[in-house]
Amino acid sequence: MSCTRVRGSCLGLAIGLAVLAPAQADNSTQTLAIGVLAHDRGPASDHHEDGVDLNLEWRFAPLDIRGSPRPHLGATLNFQGDTSIVYAGLNLRVLESAPWFVDAFLSAAMHDGPLHKDPAGCEQFSDCGFGTRVLPHFGLEIGYRIGSGASLSLFFDHLSHKWLVSGENEGLDHVGVRYLWPY
Repeated sequence: MSCTRVRGSCLGLAIGLAVLAPAQADNSTQTLAIGVLAHDRGPASDHHEDGVDLNLEWRFAPLDIRGSPRPHLGATLNFQGDTSIVYAGLNLRVLESAPWFVDAFLSAAMHDGPLHKDPAGCEQFSDCGFGTRVLPHFGLEIGYRIGSGASLSLFFDHLSHKWLVSGENEGLDHVGVRYLWPY
């Protein structure tokens, strides 16, 4: 899949999220999130990519199973030519103490970054490719409710296949802030 096709998918998802939000305004079981994230910054980052990314995510109603996980679809778009991702998975509320909350999430992400890079650069500078097109994606979000169900949050995610698949494993972190609102 080419870089432009993945970015096109991200743009299509973003437009779809924007169009769907007003249509369901009275349904408070779903949440739309929009965020600004620092690209390739975080505790596991190697800082080989750069930029400020736009993050869009749609969280569905909680599932009627133990823990009430919430399915989600999202995209993190990099506009400087580095790696963008689309992802789908589950969020789980791990702490609730009004007005604060902590969510953890696990998803599968598809990216448009390089699969392979120069082996010498990978060995010497840890500047590797991602190895596979679809990768595990996980993270945490610490939020504060600001009223009417809306929240502000600190967000961290990591994309990597370390310990699951051998070979190149660039990995990618994002940290930033998000605004979440139910609809």
